[in-house]
Amino acid sequence: MSAPIITIVNDADQTIANWDCGTVQANNDSAILTVRIWNNKAQTSAVSDLKDASITTLDIDGGVSSDVVSGKWVQINAPYVDGNETTWTQVGGSTLKYVRADGCNAADGYVIRGTANDGSVTNSKVNYATCRLKVHVPLNATPGVKTWKTRLNGYYV
Repeated sequence: MSAPIITIVNDADQTIANWDCGTVQANNDSAILTVRIWNNKAQTSAVSDLKDASITTLDIDGGVSSDVVSGKWVQINAPYVDGNETTWTQVGGSTLKYVRADGCNAADGYVIRGTANDGSVTNSKVNYATCRLKVHVPLNATPGVKTWKTRLNGYYV
């Protein structure tokens, strides 16, 4: 079977390529960005499932030395893993957050299915994982523009 086809969209179903958090004052949170991580969105043929799906942050060059990454400023809430919208997990480098499709349960593992689907959030819950992201800037943060990448990990067979 072919590789997963990953699409990341916001809650308005617009593709996300960059996340501009704007200016975030020290000891405050950014606005929350809600995303859906789709596998095989609106496709008529199945592809492989994305297994052990997880999210972390890395420096732009893939390292882990920037204050955003090493300080774990990015926090993730995965309502269908956490069971609520109030539990936030700090991520950065090897510290990650596992996610699973909204229509899967704990027994399924951390998977986003690659089954054929119509691309609607109502009918395709096994094909996407909903996540909420925010940045918490610590009180002692060095001011300035910060850049990093948010990375989705997983494998397929």
